Amino acid sequence: MHGLDYEETFAPVVKFNTIRTLLAFAIQNDLLLHQMDVVTAFLNGIIDQETYMEQPDGYAVRGQESKVYKLKRSLHGQKQSPCCWNQVFDTILLSIDVTQSEADPCVYIKCNPFVIIAVYVDDLLVLTETQHVMDEIKVIRCERFKMKDIGQLHYCLGISIVQNKENSSVYIHQNQYIENMLKKFHMSDSKIVSTPTDVNVKSCKDDGFSQPEDKVLYQSLVGSLLYFAIATKPDISYAVRVVAQFCAGPNQSHLTAAKRILRYLKGTAQYAL
Repeated sequence: MHGLDYEETFAPVVKFNTIRTLLAFAIQNDLLLHQMDVVTAFLNGIIDQETYMEQPDGYAVRGQESKVYKLKRSLHGQKQSPCCWNQVFDTILLSIDVTQSEADPCVYIKCNPFVIIAVYVDDLLVLTETQHVMDEIKVIRCERFKMKDIGQLHYCLGISIVQNKENSSVYIHQNQYIENMLKKFHMSDSKIVSTPTDVNVKSCKDDGFSQPEDKVLYQSLVGSLLYFAIATKPDISYAVRVVAQFCAGPNQSHLTAAKRILRYLKGTAQYAL
């Protein structure tokens, strides 16, 4: 029970500003930038409170169906599992003499040899100077957890990363994510607009004739737009801030304004930072 058996339920994640900074730092200093993923990460969390669960269907012991299991580790579906996993992983990282960044606690730094590890729940971004050090870091991680070595970073958290070592540049965009959002909200065939907001329309709480819209649908759309604005599309930040004000009671005009932003993204999907 929350407040009795556990308090925290979240796993801290690296900031998007930090990810962009690390990308720029890596390309400017000719560093290797790889990605790893922890397989079934939440199953590695250690529970420090007595927790019991019913026997799952198909696994109940005949004649002892009324008995329950006492958990030694966290499971997917438990509210405290993300936090339990982060505590275990944080302990393991600190045990190899890395220092936790004061600017972003999800970034771990080691100077000799030079290593930076950024953590987003169960996704790891690893920066090193040489392939030898990169291989050593991967071996250490795989000894403790079952890991998936994805190799050079090219796609992370809905963001495509294009590295160009020849001209020391890196580009990030969300083309695929934009396409997925257009399909999700049935706007793949929508017309493109040149601006994210209509300057001739002033949004207000109630214009007197617009019908109420599905709140869950609207909030889902605005949440996706917020993700774009934070990650790779700062040009829609103002427009998203406006439509986000009406999440408590959206109407048809608000939904139209939010969909306009998605139509703008459709026309600028090829743009990259």
